[in-house]
Amino acid sequence: MEKESHRLYAHTPNPDGNWHALADHLSAVSALSQGFADQFDAAELGRTLGLLHDVGKFNPDFQRYLRLCWEFQSNGGTRPRSAPHSIYGALTASRNNTPLLAFAAEGHHGEIKDPSALRQSLANAQSSGWISEAEATLCNELTAPDFPKWTSDPTACEFFVRMLFSCLVDADWLDTEAHFNRWKTEMRGNAVSMADLWQLFERDQQLLMDSISPNSDNPVNQARREIYKACASAGDNAQGVYRLTVPTGGGKTRSAMGFALRHAIHHGLNRIILAIPYTSIIDQNAQVYKRIFGEENVLEHHSSVDVPSDPNEEQSETELRRQLSAENWDMPIVVTTTVQLFESLFSNKPSRCRKLHNLANSVLVLDEVQTLPVGLLQPILDVLKELVEHYGVSLVLSTATQPAFSGESPYLKGFTSQLLELVPDPGQYFKSLKRVDYDIVTDNWSWERTANEMRQHDQVLCVLNSRKDALELFGLLDDSKALHLSTLMCPAHRRRVLAEITRRLAAGESCRVVSTQVVEAGVDLDFPVVFRAMGPLDRIVQAAGRCNREGKLDKGSVVVFTPEGGRAPKGVYGTAMAEAGITLSQPECDLHDPAVFDSYFQRLWQSANVDTNGICTLRQRLNFPETAKKFEMITEDTVPVVVRYGDPGPGNVLDAVRCNGHASRDDWRNLQAYTVSIFQGQFQRYLNDGVIDQVIEGLYVWAATYDERTGISEQFTDPADLIA
Repeated sequence: MEKESHRLYAHTPNPDGNWHALADHLSAVSALSQGFADQFDAAELGRTLGLLHDVGKFNPDFQRYLRLCWEFQSNGGTRPRSAPHSIYGALTASRNNTPLLAFAAEGHHGEIKDPSALRQSLANAQSSGWISEAEATLCNELTAPDFPKWTSDPTACEFFVRMLFSCLVDADWLDTEAHFNRWKTEMRGNAVSMADLWQLFERDQQLLMDSISPNSDNPVNQARREIYKACASAGDNAQGVYRLTVPTGGGKTRSAMGFALRHAIHHGLNRIILAIPYTSIIDQNAQVYKRIFGEENVLEHHSSVDVPSDPNEEQSETELRRQLSAENWDMPIVVTTTVQLFESLFSNKPSRCRKLHNLANSVLVLDEVQTLPVGLLQPILDVLKELVEHYGVSLVLSTATQPAFSGESPYLKGFTSQLLELVPDPGQYFKSLKRVDYDIVTDNWSWERTANEMRQHDQVLCVLNSRKDALELFGLLDDSKALHLSTLMCPAHRRRVLAEITRRLAAGESCRVVSTQVVEAGVDLDFPVVFRAMGPLDRIVQAAGRCNREGKLDKGSVVVFTPEGGRAPKGVYGTAMAEAGITLSQPECDLHDPAVFDSYFQRLWQSANVDTNGICTLRQRLNFPETAKKFEMITEDTVPVVVRYGDPGPGNVLDAVRCNGHASRDDWRNLQAYTVSIFQGQFQRYLNDGVIDQVIEGLYVWAATYDERTGISEQFTDPADLIA
């Protein structure tokens, strides 16, 4: 690059008073983007994109704008009007025979546009002689590399553009950060290797094995050992799509990590990403991983750990490194939600796409994969196939109830390559760990009968499909010692109830619990008897996982019944309930046989729309904005509201926030345990009616009754399992 460009600048002076030379910025971004894109064999495209993205900053108008900005920052006055620059990188890409790079170049400060909007922006771009001079300056370094042949498929091309966009955005932001905040740059990065992590994990696994005495070596512990050994041994296998089919309580969390670490070492992969559907499981798993690997090596990234930053608040080195890593997932182990993962994969925004290139050359574990939303299933599988086939990702589908994701049918185009089982002949463990008998009740039960049936057992869990049903049964149970669980109880409340349930079960005390679906996954309870209202087949099996979990009884009892007047979510949930009824009515149905779920899910795909919003067509048209808009794993917006639960509960923190007029990071974090998510529409009504008070902007508190047994007392639609 010619020295002339050293008299041009990319950014105003940093705290040391040094201007950021445009030539230095373009060179640095180009090198970073090249390195990122090299992870999926697109180094030259990444390099070219980095070089041309800020061509618009050669514009004399932009240079004038930078000088005015510096004067404004130094002396105040009138804020200067901005001078657009991103469109000129897109224009250069179009003129340089790399038109697809125009999407990323034009959108790197805003969003990727659709083809029509991009063409209009290019047509409206006002340029003169300066752009030809700029391109001449870069001419010795600009190339027109070809896109890979496989991007001739429109869907593959769409995702490839998004991955290049990710490389550019991360490179641009990292170099800009290095100019303005070099101390932050020095905090980034992590020197730990996968081999180092494996040693830590193997040591902890041995301690766990040593802690199990020979007298407690029951079939459950024996199966967990065998499953773990099989997974760790499979780490040396070729990259591809794997299934971890393990019955509930079979130790799949540790087994999946054992495989992922060995696999990453064998294939030189960069990181392990675990995507989990429920925040309760994430909290639980992340704490285990942090204890084993150290907090500095594990990123927990989901909504309940994203708190507003306070520029005046001093942060620890570990906290700052974690916050910086959340921006681009630059950590060896990432624990996140499926919502965070997939909404980023279909986004067109720089902040959400920034992390995507770090998915390349990784092990991606999808836990409880059967919970993926059916209406988005086809686009989800399409992007997973892209990651495996073209970006060096090894995928693990982990669940006790494997969906039918292999092969292609008129209803769902799954993985065409063979899905390999990490555990050979997984059916043997479903038989050897057969810890429950299922009793499918053919006649409908009234709530009075359900309550009476529960009274026949000292320790029993009943899982229902809606909050209203749970409240109705809980009231009819008329047991002052009975317990209740739902998502309209704050996390601190639910944790206290779960601790009390665990204590009573261990002590052999009376323990009757009525719960919504919130108890079905990631909660290690062990009841002798479980009642489950008729629901989707996988949900029934998940509920059964709370019965005789540790195999201490010869057999536990799971009763599946249909409540009279029972409520359930509509749409796919209702369709799945109907399919479950068909499956359970078949005399040969055996819920301990994994093959049952393959046929169940095959029928479900036939009955349901697996691309409800037409996302596959939008992707083929390169309509990035509409794709991002239509891909919503959570369709209802919610607002977290603090409830006054416990002693002292959140009271002292709320009082301090009111007094100070702002909330620190620690304040936000401490309040999260006392929040309940409320739908936006209801939230506004409650706010207007005085049921909710605003403490400071963005922080709200529930002013009405909070029941010590059931949580928020007013009944409304249950935002169960909402995560982001």
